[in-house]
Amino acid sequence: MVKELDFLFVTPKAPLTARWYPPPDNIVDINGDKWIVGHRHKTGIPFQVKLMDVSIQIIDRYKHLQEDKLIFGKMNYWSMCKKLKTVMEACGIEKSISYHCRRHSFATLALSKGMPIESVSRVLGHTNIVTTQIYAKNTSQKLNADLTMLGDKLNASFKSIK
Repeated sequence: MVKELDFLFVTPKAPLTARWYPPPDNIVDINGDKWIVGHRHKTGIPFQVKLMDVSIQIIDRYKHLQEDKLIFGKMNYWSMCKKLKTVMEACGIEKSISYHCRRHSFATLALSKGMPIESVSRVLGHTNIVTTQIYAKNTSQKLNADLTMLGDKLNASFKSIK
C-alpha cells in the first residue's frame, strides 16, 4: 500500500514525473552507481538523480508488480494523494499534508544532513537557487551546529593567542 510513498520519500522527484518512476530504460550506471536520468516535466531541464541503496531495495522488492515498465503501475497525482491520506490516517496524523510536503521533507533532510544547497537545488530541478532557499530555514539545531563549527575553527586559529 505504501510502496510508492516509501520510494518517493527517499527521492526528490516532482509528482508529475514520479508517476512513471522509474522506467528501466532511464536507469543508467554511472561510475558503478545507479542513476535515473531524464528531463523535468515542468521545465524540460535535464536531471540525474542517484538512486540510494534504500531506493534500489524498494525497486527490487516490487519489481514483480511492474506494469508497462512502470515500477508502481499506472498512477497519477490523485492516486498518490489518496495513498498519502491512508498512511496519514494509519499513523494518526491529523495535520493537513499535501504531496508536495514530500519534496520539502527531502530538501529539509538533505540540507540538515549537510548536502550543499546548490546540490539540493539541482536535484530538485530548480532553475533559481532562491526557490531552494525556501527549504533552508535554519532550525536552532542547525544554527547551533554551524556556530559550534565556526567557534571550533576560530579557536583553532587563535589557539596561540594568550
